[in-house]
Amino acid sequence: MYQNKIQFYILIIAGVLVHFLAQSQSLEEKVKWKNIRTVKIHKADEPLSPPVIALHSGEKLTLRFDDMEGGTKTFSYKLIHCDADWTPSELFESDYISGQLNGEIYTSQRSFNTLMDYTHYELNIPNETMKPTRSGNYMLLVYAGYNPSDTVLTRKFRISEKRINIKGEIERINRMSRNKPNQELNLTLRTGGMQINDPYNNLKISVEKNYHGEKLFEQLTPSSMSGNRINYQMNKKMVFKGGNEYHHFNSKTTDYAGEHIKKINFIRNNFHFQLNTDQDRTFQQYQIKKDLNGRFRVDSENTDDPDTEADYVYVYFTLKDATSTAEGKFYVTGAFNNWQCKPENRMIYNSESQVFEKRLLLKQGYYDFKYMFKSAEGLQPYYISGNHYQTENDYLVYVYYTDYSEGYDRLIGHTVINSSEKVY
Repeated sequence: MYQNKIQFYILIIAGVLVHFLAQSQSLEEKVKWKNIRTVKIHKADEPLSPPVIALHSGEKLTLRFDDMEGGTKTFSYKLIHCDADWTPSELFESDYISGQLNGEIYTSQRSFNTLMDYTHYELNIPNETMKPTRSGNYMLLVYAGYNPSDTVLTRKFRISEKRINIKGEIERINRMSRNKPNQELNLTLRTGGMQINDPYNNLKISVEKNYHGEKLFEQLTPSSMSGNRINYQMNKKMVFKGGNEYHHFNSKTTDYAGEHIKKINFIRNNFHFQLNTDQDRTFQQYQIKKDLNGRFRVDSENTDDPDTEADYVYVYFTLKDATSTAEGKFYVTGAFNNWQCKPENRMIYNSESQVFEKRLLLKQGYYDFKYMFKSAEGLQPYYISGNHYQTENDYLVYVYYTDYSEGYDRLIGHTVINSSEKVY
């Protein structure tokens, strides 16, 4: 009996220590298991939407992923509330969750009529057993069985109070420069009945260009304030490189070569998609082109449910005119691999054909992608893509209010501003 009490108190102390040690660590999205693919989180029934819903609105988020090992496994999950910089907040789980603090993913389905077998998993949040009760940033942690330390994957999402109205536009600057930022974000916040007396200390603004690459701006000085309006105009911190439109391809059908696809082969019971060769676009003129601003969508022709009926196919990427002597590495990136530069998506130089090449296994659908260059100087997203002020981009804006009395960053509003549209 005495030993059991000691073990109980040790567990409590260990949990408290883990909670406080985690406060200083910024959490990141990861996929820890190599057999887990095509991870997406979005608003339910809106596969291209950013993962943000309104608090107590009835809206839901859907997490999807595939297990290439097939069969049925037990996956559980938990939620970690974070401040605007993605460090865990000071709240305890019972402060921001109604219902169970841990849950199990019950919805799974085996792939149907595919060459490669996989099991598709889905989870909706909120659900009957777990409901977030506070606004802000959340990290969704999926783990194997019932062991939270055996992490399978993590994904970010947000819950907004929608207390304020956000309007904005993109100002085109430095139009003649290929190297400087050329899109400037101007914002107007209409706070309604919410009193914000000290925006310099109380407000934080996070901006994602094309659904990734988040930048957090703290202690911004408004250009002007009037009544319930707070303006941020011509702020030299909120400037971005326009970049270029994304490369893309459409692999939803195996019957014929779709967009940007050179040919389709069937080898060893798998489909192989050879894409058209891409080139260095640094000095090319800007060309208007419709894309998904870096995102992807699973799709397959003549299927009722692409999530379980779309197949996995091999896709071959080829990049020409990128110098082979550059002291760095090229990667194929996009939302499909969370924009990460890892060994599995690094391109290899073929000295015989003088091109960079990479083969990736991807689920059928429509994909945007980009070639990233990484050197000792760090990641250089515009190294061969070009940088144009005319480029159409989505800017996701999130406004946080630091509530000192509650001890966390409330997400009080969010919006999407497109660089090609006037919002005023």
